[in-house]
Amino acid sequence: MTVTETEIKTLVEYCETHLGDSNLWTTPEGYPNSLALCIIDSIYSTGSHYSSVVNVIERYKASGGAQDGAQELARSIQNAGGAREWATSIANNLKPAHTRPGAPLKAEIIEQAVALMEELGIDTVPDLVAHVKDKPLDNEVLRGWKRLPSQSSGVTYNYLLILAGMPSVKPDRMILRFLADALGEEADLDGPRAVELITETAKTMNVDPRALDHIAWRAASGRELVD
Repeated sequence: MTVTETEIKTLVEYCETHLGDSNLWTTPEGYPNSLALCIIDSIYSTGSHYSSVVNVIERYKASGGAQDGAQELARSIQNAGGAREWATSIANNLKPAHTRPGAPLKAEIIEQAVALMEELGIDTVPDLVAHVKDKPLDNEVLRGWKRLPSQSSGVTYNYLLILAGMPSVKPDRMILRFLADALGEEADLDGPRAVELITETAKTMNVDPRALDHIAWRAASGRELVD
C-alpha cells in the first residue's frame, strides 16, 4: 500500500503543530570519517537506551578507533580474541541481538557485518555511499545486511545509511509510535511505509528526511525537541 496525499497532509499539519520550528531541527552528524562507528552504532542502537550506545562508541574511540574503517574494526575484534572478548574488553557491552535463548551477541553481529563489508570491498564511508547511492533500497549491501542474524527488517541498515550521511529513515518503534500518534492507531504501518511516509513528508516540508526522522524520534521518546 502506497502513501496517500491525505496522510502526508495530516503528517505535515501534525509536524507543524507538535514539532516546533523546522528551522531549528538538526540533522544527526553521524560518522562521516568512520565506517566502523557507523556499524557499531547501527547494530547496538536497537532495543537499547541510547546512552549505552554512546558509551560503546566512546570506549571504541578511546581504544584509538575514532576514524577506523571496516578493516580496522575487524582487526580490533581479532586482536581482542574474537567478538565476545571484544564485547568484554573494548565495548564493555554483552547485549544480545534479541531476547530468545541462544541469541548471538550484538558484537557477533558487528563481526559479521564487518565481514560483509570486506567481502564487498567496502572499507570507508565513501566506499559504502558509492555502493548504495544509486539504489539505496536494492543493492548487495542491503541484501547481505538483511541476512545477518536479527537484521531482516532492514531497520539497522537504514540507520547505517543515516550515520553515513545519506538521506534515509530509521523505521524503529519510536518512528512507528510517532506515525501512529499522528495518523491514528488504526493506520496501516510497517517499516517500508514508515520510511515512505517520513520521506514524503520531509519532501513536502522541504527538510532533510534525517532531520524529520531525528525530531520525530525525540518527540516519540519523550525527549526535549532541541538540545
